[in-house]
This record gives sequence, C-alpha cells and structure tokens, in this order.
Amino acid sequence: MHEVNLFAVLVAGIVPMVIGALWYGPLFGKRWLAMMEMTAEEVQEGFNPVKTYGVSFVLALVTAYVIAQLVAELGPEGGGSAMVGVHVALMALIAFVLPAAQQSVTFEKRKAGLAWLNVAYNGVALLGQAVVIAVWP
Repeated sequence: MHEVNLFAVLVAGIVPMVIGALWYGPLFGKRWLAMMEMTAEEVQEGFNPVKTYGVSFVLALVTAYVIAQLVAELGPEGGGSAMVGVHVALMALIAFVLPAAQQSVTFEKRKAGLAWLNVAYNGVALLGQAVVIAVWP
C-alpha cells in the first residue's frame, strides 16, 4: 500500500456529494424523477438523510482512497498530474461502472436512460475525485 494524503482523500470524498446534489437536483433532477417514475414526495417517503448520506459518504471515502492508491501506483514519483487522475478515473469507469450498469439494464430490466444518467454521474464524480487526488501536493 502506498502512503497517501488523507486530507486529499477526505476532500475527494466530498466531491461526489457535491456533484450528486447538483446532478440529481438542478441539472437532471426532473429527468431522473421522470425516469424513476416517481415524484419528489415519493422519494422523500421514509428517507433517512443520515443513513443515506452517511453511507454514501463512507463509500465515497473508500473510492477516494482506492483512487489515491491507483494514482500513487501510476503517477510519477513525487506527485501526480491531472492527466493521471483522468486516466485512473476512465479506467475505473470502463472496468467497473459500465459493466455494473449494463448488468442492471440487462438482468434487472432497468431503463437504459436511467442507467446512462447514473453512469454519467459516476463518471463525472470519479473524474472529480481522481483529479483532486492527482493534483493535490
């Protein structure tokens, strides 16, 4: 295991939360609700923000830590570059996010449009996390 900057991991863990708030709010919130065939009120039923955002944040920290390990492995010694971060994020997106999304469409009969909206969010979040980690001194 490589030694990583834990403060950079913490900041990178916040990135998906901010992107998610924008993505599923003002940017694509109405489209997401329509694809989910739900209303905002239905989404809020039984919603536990501490549990939902807490688990999401912990998993974002795990993702950020793994990205930091990959950036440390692939990046030049003494620091990375934004392109190393982009490279790591795209590899993760292609290797892990896309297959999982495709399986949910194929086997769970999820709507392809909803899957692509979520894949795009995950891609942007991964890019944000990886670039933060790669350029952090």
